[in-house]
Formats: sequence, C-alpha cells, structure tokens
Amino acid sequence: ENWKSLAGGLIIGLDGIFGWQGYQHYQQNQSAQASQMFEDMKNFLKQQKTDEANAIADRILAEYARTPYATNAALKLAQQAVEHGKLDDAAKRLQWVIDNSKDPGMAPLARLRLARVVWQQQKPDDALKLLDGDHGDYAALYDELRGDIKLAQGDRSAARAAYAKALIEGATPAAPEQQGGLQRKLDDLADAVNS
Repeated sequence: ENWKSLAGGLIIGLDGIFGWQGYQHYQQNQSAQASQMFEDMKNFLKQQKTDEANAIADRILAEYARTPYATNAALKLAQQAVEHGKLDDAAKRLQWVIDNSKDPGMAPLARLRLARVVWQQQKPDDALKLLDGDHGDYAALYDELRGDIKLAQGDRSAARAAYAKALIEGATPAAPEQQGGLQRKLDDLADAVNS
C-alpha cells in the first residue's frame, strides 16, 4: 500500500540530491570561468592594454556578477582609472561594487574609495556624505578621511575631532603606522583646541 508514497519520496529525494549537485557543479564552472577571465584582465593591465582589460571586466560584471571576481575586477579597474586620472571611470566602477557586491565587507571599502575619488573631483560635500552610514571595519579610515576633508575646508576643530576619533577607533597593534600618522595630524592641529 505504501510503495507509491515511498517511491515518490525516493524520487523527490534523488531529484533534490542531483539538483543540488548540478547547482554546485554550475557554481564551480562559473567561478572557474570568472577566475580565468580575471587573470586575463590582470595580464592585459600589466601590458597596459586597458581597452582589452575593460572589455573583459565588463563581461565579468555582466555575466559573473555573483562571483567575487566581479567585485575584484571592478576594484582593480577603479584603481587603474585613478592612477590614470580617469576619476569618472573610477567612480563608476566603485559605485558598481557598492550596488552589487555580495561580500558585505566590500561595500564600505568601495564607499571609502569612492569618497576619496569624489574629493579629488573637488566635491568635498559629496565626499563627506559618502562617509556617513555603515563603515564596516573601516571606521578609523572613514574618520581620518573626514578629518582630511574638514582640514582642507579650513575647519581645524572638526578635523581634529575626526582625527581623535579615528585614533581611538584604530587603536590596534596591527596598525602602528596609521596611528603614528594620525598622531602627527593631531599634533599639527594642537592649536585648534584653543581657536
């Protein structure tokens, strides 16, 4: 009497197992293809063939957006764009990471880098707006950049407060160079307390 139920359950169970294995195989294939394309993109960048690198990166972003290689490709091309003074291209790539990265740690990093790019574009208020919100593990770097922008705007008190906050947030033995740099910035602004 129960053989039909048992057979149906067995078929459903096997379908689930084979479906899961097929999905895993598909994911591994996607990752392997994206990995190879990412390596090709990096090689083109080493050869200074930016048009070819951009074409591959655009394909990675379109076809393999769910892989970490898409995020890494966008970040790498943003870095290249900054180095070549193409700030609009860098901003576009960083915004893609903010909007699409599946890694929760990448959006705060991309937002920090985008704030730097926007500041270089002479838009300090827009850069400061980008520094609001989730900082992830980068709170000290966000506050240091906020201090740099405020100092450039002539607001020494706000810069000093941001640097002091960054020094506290970044108080880890792993970052002594950053702490030394922040301390120097604070020392340079010692008179801001009295002004």
